[in-house]
Amino acid sequence: MIPFDWDKRQAPIAWLRRRLSIVSILTAVMVSLVNFSWTAVAEEDDRYGKWFFTSEEIEAAYHYQQDYGERLRFPLRAGACQFHDGEFATLYRRSEFAVSCHFILEVTRHLKEMLDVGAAKFLFPLDADHAHLGVPMAVWNKKYKNLPVEQVFPTILREPGLVALYHTAEHLRVTDRKSGTVNGVAKAWQEKRNVLGYFDGRPIKILAPDPKGQGVAMPVDYYSYGGFNFLASPRGELYVSSGLDMVTFDIAFDSGSFEDAEEQNRYLSDKTLIRTTR
Repeated sequence: MIPFDWDKRQAPIAWLRRRLSIVSILTAVMVSLVNFSWTAVAEEDDRYGKWFFTSEEIEAAYHYQQDYGERLRFPLRAGACQFHDGEFATLYRRSEFAVSCHFILEVTRHLKEMLDVGAAKFLFPLDADHAHLGVPMAVWNKKYKNLPVEQVFPTILREPGLVALYHTAEHLRVTDRKSGTVNGVAKAWQEKRNVLGYFDGRPIKILAPDPKGQGVAMPVDYYSYGGFNFLASPRGELYVSSGLDMVTFDIAFDSGSFEDAEEQNRYLSDKTLIRTTR
């Protein structure tokens, strides 16, 4: 497998800036909560530096996000999907299209299964906040390869063979800051950090871990195309149960191509299901 780092270098600049911004804000919060010293980090002789955090530090930052954090900029207005089957309208790269509630419900199922098995613990950038979509290579070549680009993404969301590759434990360090000893719980978490989710009802699949703890690329028999983000927020309109807790969150597609955020917000503000089957 090719390490996921290769794939990240091709991500849009807007995506990278957004991740850096969120991480820097949450890191500042984490610093105040756990009385952590950046000077000590700079003096450490390890490969983590300032980009990776212990599980305790990540949890401290997550509590702030869950209670006070901002929402994703353009969340899908899909709350009604949790009570009714059907479709809802959204915008993607200035084009309107309908998204099936089946997609939302399957993503919610993936997240619950990831939380239940410990592949993810927190729905925010320091752990799990994104997925890459893919379709079987043979299906891509037959059905999607020659489609106009504006039709590809809306169409693959309804593909029966669609999969989502999740990368979790994005900023997790598995060694103690002072002693350098490996934290067994964190190590087990890291080894589950590559997850394949299916949209046909099959359980998630934990992929073999990368020896260096990195994310892995989409399996070679799938063609990777597009993706989505998700984020826990006190104002989120979707929810997933995790143990005794109920986590509210949002899902969003890439909206980096929109020049007028106010225009999109106006469009999305009153969207509900456009078609129901229950």
